[in-house]
Amino acid sequence: MLASPLIDLSTFFLSHQDRWLLLAQALCLIVIGQRLPDRTRPLELSRGAVVAVAVLVAGFCYLGHFWVLRGYDLSRDEQMAVFDARIYSAGLRAQPLPALWQRDAWALNTLFMLPVGRPIAWVSNYLPMNALLRTAVGLVADPALTGPLLTGMGAVALYKCTRLLWPEDREASVLALLLYLTSGQILLAGMTAFSMPAHLTLNLIWLWLFLLRRWDADLAALLVGFVATGLHQPIFHPLFVAPFLTLLLRERAWTRLGFYGAGYALICGFWLAWPIWTHALVAGPNSVTAAGTDYWSRLKLLLVGNSDPRLYDTGANLLRFVAWQNMLLLPLMVTGAALAFRNRNVAALLASVLVPIGVVMVIMPFQGNGFGYRYLHGALGSAILLSVYGWRRRAVARAQLRSLVIRGALMATIVGIPLQLWMANQLYAAFASVDARIATSGTDYFAVGSDDTSFAGDLVLNRADLSNRPIRLFAQALRVPLITEICRRGPRIGLPTSRFYSPINAYFAAPAERPADERIERLTPLLRSAGCTVVVVGDPAVQIPNGADRSSAK
Repeated sequence: MLASPLIDLSTFFLSHQDRWLLLAQALCLIVIGQRLPDRTRPLELSRGAVVAVAVLVAGFCYLGHFWVLRGYDLSRDEQMAVFDARIYSAGLRAQPLPALWQRDAWALNTLFMLPVGRPIAWVSNYLPMNALLRTAVGLVADPALTGPLLTGMGAVALYKCTRLLWPEDREASVLALLLYLTSGQILLAGMTAFSMPAHLTLNLIWLWLFLLRRWDADLAALLVGFVATGLHQPIFHPLFVAPFLTLLLRERAWTRLGFYGAGYALICGFWLAWPIWTHALVAGPNSVTAAGTDYWSRLKLLLVGNSDPRLYDTGANLLRFVAWQNMLLLPLMVTGAALAFRNRNVAALLASVLVPIGVVMVIMPFQGNGFGYRYLHGALGSAILLSVYGWRRRAVARAQLRSLVIRGALMATIVGIPLQLWMANQLYAAFASVDARIATSGTDYFAVGSDDTSFAGDLVLNRADLSNRPIRLFAQALRVPLITEICRRGPRIGLPTSRFYSPINAYFAAPAERPADERIERLTPLLRSAGCTVVVVGDPAVQIPNGADRSSAK
């Protein structure tokens, strides 16, 4: 991707969001811990209530996608899920590119696509199952329901796991669901097109099937594992599964272990080959392929070229993880994890949380946008189950713990989650407002400089079939050969001023960058002479070169 003035998100989120959330949690813990009454009546929840809760959380996430996140896909990961789903819904595996754009495909934004110059088609370099889930939901409903439905299903799967682990203790299920439903990370991720809700839910379904210890359930678990491994990147689900398969090794359950081992060998082999098959669809006779098409090449590039501060980013990510959970999750989780040396299930659950942290710290410590620590999202079920072990370990103080848990859930609902929703809204609204102004600019093309503002490249978002108007371009691509081609029919092309990005700059408390204003002066004569009509969009105080129009979209 073209360089852009980047705000360091790890530092920014730690300063502007997470430290305040952690402070609020600390204060809330002090408040709810005062004069705890004994609650002798056990916490209970019927099966019908569990289903109702799942429906309610799905509805909450769906409404939140529009009311909280403005119906906007902020990060490139979210955008690529929607992008690919539109391709698959058309019955294609890759969208053919018109000849005009094959030479300059990068101008349309090819970040997170295969590194192929002059491609004949395009599709993201992510594995397809998250987008295919959106495609399947889109056959009968709004594709934006995908994340919410998965989040609701995750609550049911978590309940199923607790009933198998503690069949005699219905309170365990209630505690697990309270921690699930009061996790800002789970709720907000469920509002997005991220693959993370699918990772969490499919991992919980896999664990439920694994705990059943039946051959038909094991076969179903492998089918779930096939989908989960192919959601996004092939590493996350196998990292979750591996610690539980070691239980079979210790139990000497050789037949079952061999079944899972052979199954995952086939699953991983299939998905590791996927980029190679995709490359054959994207590359044409004049294409040039750079390194990084297959996963082994990508891994080597990550290990060699990664200059992110691993320890700092990982520490910031872990603090962010804690900040976006129920305030009682960490203390209960630590209490439960202390049983790891005595309980094999606890050891497996703990390893399914710790192993991804260690691996991700080495290969991709910077997580970018997201709520909490999204690379740990698939392991949130394990973290919650560890917390239940911690709850059960304090059986002597159960009467007061019940009061503490109820107070914690109420405080999270009244203070924590509203604060998290507000923080998410502020971020998404800043970009959504700029995106809306581009969409309503009344132009045929719109040029965004990658250095115009922080993360400006994420605004260069086009549909796979290029049916959107305006078509969005990286301004750096506007050179004579491309200008000649696109201006041939006299289209209107939008050039933003630096003030155009004021909502984003205001959010990050960053000064307006000058490249956008300078670009207007430089490009207007070239575009006019080639036949384009230039439309300046933004601050009316900016001097407009002769012959350029001013957009009504201020």
